[in-house]
Amino acid sequence: MASDTRQRLVTVARELVHRSSYAAVSIEDVCSTAGVHRGSLYHFFPSKEALGLAVVDANWVLMDAMLAEAFRDDVAPLARIDRFVHAFGSLLATTREQMGATPGCPLGNLAAELAGHGEAGQRLTGILDAWTRYFTAAIDEARRHGDLSRATDPGEAALRVLAYLQGVALLAKAYDRPGLVDQMRSGVRMLLDPPA
Repeated sequence: MASDTRQRLVTVARELVHRSSYAAVSIEDVCSTAGVHRGSLYHFFPSKEALGLAVVDANWVLMDAMLAEAFRDDVAPLARIDRFVHAFGSLLATTREQMGATPGCPLGNLAAELAGHGEAGQRLTGILDAWTRYFTAAIDEARRHGDLSRATDPGEAALRVLAYLQGVALLAKAYDRPGLVDQMRSGVRMLLDPPA
């Protein structure tokens, strides 16, 4: 089926890019691993950039689902952030088990590589904005409930948390230690309401 072929191409491209990088993965790599001819790939994706956008979107679907689950309002706002950080660390640990090495954040890696590169870079910026909105909403709610200082700027605090998590994911990749995310979890709370 055509939809199965398209999905297989995206899945294979995601795995290959996540193992190395977008720049290092060629159309030939994707076709060979997926077991399809170049013509089949170009039927669905007229360029490597189009395939790259599909990879970005597939990564976001998975991350957005993880964010939506973590940020359910069945617990206090700050506990939602804790729950996401734990889930993010678990994602890196699971991926390490599957791949044999910690690859870092699938979206963060692509954002670093494709920033400023046309539509893919713009799409990733939008995704990072959407990711930040989850944090912003929880931080704002915590501030309104008195769990954080009224002086806390939710948008700025959310960006600090996202930047910190991306940095920790990079260290986890460099040291091949996905457990660093859980070890550094206390740093997230410090970033939410830093001393004046």
